[in-house]
Parts: sequence; structure tokens; C-alpha cells
Amino acid sequence: MATITKQIFENNPLTYGVMISEEDDRLDCAWFNPIIENRMEGLQRNKRNDRKLVKLKVIADISGGKRLPKGTVISENESSVIPYIRATDIKNLKVNLDTAIKIPKEIHQAIQSYQLKQDDIVITIVGTIGEAGILEENVDVCDFTENIAKVRIKNDSVLPLFLLHFLDSEFGKIQTERFSVGSLQYKLSLQSCRNLEIYLPFSGNSFDNYQQKRILNEVYSILKQVEKQREDSDNYVREAKSIVVRKLGIFKDLDVQDKHHFEQVLDNDPSSRLDALFNNPLRETLLKILRKYPNKQLGKLVKPQKNNKITPSDFYRLVELEQIDDSTGRIIEAKEVLELGSEKILLNEGNILISKLQPEKGKVVIVSKKFDGCVGSSELIPFVLNSYEVSLGYLWAVLRSDYILKQWEYELTGSSRMRIGPNEINNTIIPIPDKKTQDEIVAEIQNKIAISDKILKEADMLLSKAKEQFVKLLVS
Repeated sequence: MATITKQIFENNPLTYGVMISEEDDRLDCAWFNPIIENRMEGLQRNKRNDRKLVKLKVIADISGGKRLPKGTVISENESSVIPYIRATDIKNLKVNLDTAIKIPKEIHQAIQSYQLKQDDIVITIVGTIGEAGILEENVDVCDFTENIAKVRIKNDSVLPLFLLHFLDSEFGKIQTERFSVGSLQYKLSLQSCRNLEIYLPFSGNSFDNYQQKRILNEVYSILKQVEKQREDSDNYVREAKSIVVRKLGIFKDLDVQDKHHFEQVLDNDPSSRLDALFNNPLRETLLKILRKYPNKQLGKLVKPQKNNKITPSDFYRLVELEQIDDSTGRIIEAKEVLELGSEKILLNEGNILISKLQPEKGKVVIVSKKFDGCVGSSELIPFVLNSYEVSLGYLWAVLRSDYILKQWEYELTGSSRMRIGPNEINNTIIPIPDKKTQDEIVAEIQNKIAISDKILKEADMLLSKAKEQFVKLLVS
């Protein structure tokens, strides 16, 4: 790391002076940030004989994943069994196989050289950078995207879990932030990953397994509480998502057993769809049941958003699909970007956003005041409520229920990525109960989500405590 003469002016970390050395090949503020420099130099100056600061490439092999071949159709069926891990599947320090898309063996053969195995650590290197996770399960094959770096420890002297928690600590995060570069989209290179500095317990001529385990044991007494809190929070979210179906009870007579094999007599209409999804007999059964209940098509209840003009600005607050939590139907955050780079939509408070891309996952949100004026992915379609027959809260709730998501699942089209078209969205059948039932549904969902939020907030506080404890035991 370059030796830099720093002077911070008036205790403002954004205002400082530097002397550039010959080793520096970057001139941006993130590279010279004295807060990051001082924290890492503190580890370098630490005189403890039982600690050692090494580059990640010394203790692990780092490699990248592989993009799916051009034209790949992501459509899960009986032949799609191999998990393909994306950046969005890295959550809560784990590689989540449950959320990973599944690809068939034919596609896997084209990328089979890019594999994850048990105890591999991954780091997200595009978009949301620096998120770390570990693959806990023992799987035969597991492919992964080029937006992830694989970290495979070279020997048993370093525990995968210890390295994982270091990468997730403040020392790991400030380095991945510092090494990230880009204009339209930040990226962390594999070479930068290799140069991340890792602070490890050391004894004799090797890294100390015993000290790593001791630190982990103390931290995991807290992390177990975090895991329990998150499970409780998830249970309340699941209960919230089931309220619409439970209250309306429309599906009592529906055979939910999926039918993958069927015969279909096609008509001679050249405009009719020939794909298996659309012609699945379960789709028609679903629609017949929904039509017996008071209903209207979505296009009769909403209208397109008219105000889509985005005012030029020095920076924009951008909401991409990955910033939408499909479990709660809310925007998590907006990223600040200098340029948009492609077509975007304007977010207006009170409007409903529906994802065209894989809508059956439940990415439907109401734009809150906090995100009014943000810009969003063109994969989102903004609508304005245009009817007194449904409340905004109920419409949001029912759009995220199985009554709607199942309809959308059968309406998907596309080659590489499955989407739903505007006509299919407008033709979606919306069951409309009386106002009292609508209000009860919204109130119950809000109550469940509020309890979930409270539990999750407590879990986040415990997690911060665990991270502080990890750093304290490692450094003090």
C-alpha cells in the first residue's frame, strides 16, 4: 500500500490533501480516502506477534464465474436441475441454493469449468459489491455467474468461516469499497480481490486454527440469536403473503397439482400462442375459478403513468430490480449514480410498479414518499390507481398473491429471460371483495409486516454487536 502524506481539513473526511507517490495509479477520492488508509495502516502497525496481515491470494485461489451462453432460455422444468448462482442469491452470508435459478445439463456442459463446491466463499463484484457468502451444502454441481468471485482456501490453516466473517467485517468492506472502480456501474476486479489484505491469528510458522475457532465460537453465540430472529421474521412475512388467499378462499376446489404433460388441440388463429405455458390446462382452470368471483381486469382498475420525464441532474437515485425485496414488496434502497446509461422510468409517490421480468416472483411495490423522484429500471411498469372499487393497499396485496402470480406464471414469454407483456398485465383478472374485506386484508398484512420489521431490527442490532465483537477479539 502506498505511503501517503495526508492532512484532513477541519475533521471533514471528504476534504483532505495527499502527496501522490509513484506507486499510485488512481487519482480518485475513494483510493486516497484517509479513513480507509488509517484503518488499514493501523493493522500494519500492530505489533502483535500472534497476528499476521497477508494478501488474500496467499491463502486462497480466486477465480471468476461464467455468463450463461447467449440465447439461453431460463425456464425451470423437470430437466432444469443444476443451480446457477447469481449475485442476488448471496444473502445473510450464505449462498442460497433455494433462490438460485436451475439450468439443464446441456447448458451446464458449456460452463462446467466454473464450479462452486462446499465451503467455497463468494464475493459479489458487480452492482452491490463486497457481499460475501459461503456455500454450506455439499452439491454435486453448482455453476455461478461472472458477477461473483470464487474464493477457495488453499489449505486447512485458515478456516472458511473465519475468512468469511473477516470479509464481512469493516476491514473487508472498506477494502472492497476502495478497490471498486467504474462510471456507469462499479466493478471489483479479480486482481483487486486477490490483493485484499486479510488479518489472521498466527502462531509459529502457520495460521492459528485454535484462535480462529475461539473467536468464531464467541461470535456465533450471538449469530445463533440473529438466525433465530430472522427465521421468526420470515415466518411473519410468509403469513402476510398468505392472507389474501386465506381471506378470499377462492381456490378451495382447485387441483394445485401441476401438469407438465398434456395434449392440446390448437385452433387455426395465427395470433394464438403455441407455447406450453400458455396452453397448460391449469391456466384455464385457474381463470374459470377466478371469473366466478366478483372481478375486473387490471387494465380497468389502473392507468399508465403519464409523468415519465426525467430531469437532467448531476446524479440520480436509481432503483434496479435487485433493490426490490420480493418477500415484502418494498424498495430496499436507491443507488446514487452519475449517469443512467439506458432508458429509465420516473418513480412517483403512490404509484404501483410491476416487474415485467419474472413477475411471478412478486416484485410489485407501491412507491413511497422516500423514493418519490427516483428513477427506475425499464423492466418496471408504473401504474396509477384509477378506480374506487379497490384500495391501493388491497391492489398491492392481491397483485402479490397466488391468485395473480399464478396467472402471470402461465403468461410468460421470451427467449433468454422470461417476461410478461403489457396486454397480459392489463388482462390480469383481479378478484374484488367488499370494502370491509379489503380493509381487513390490508390491516392484517400491515400488522404482520410491522411485527416482522420489529424482529428484523432486533436481529440487525444483534448482528452489529457480533461484528463489533469479531473485530474486537481480532484486533484488541
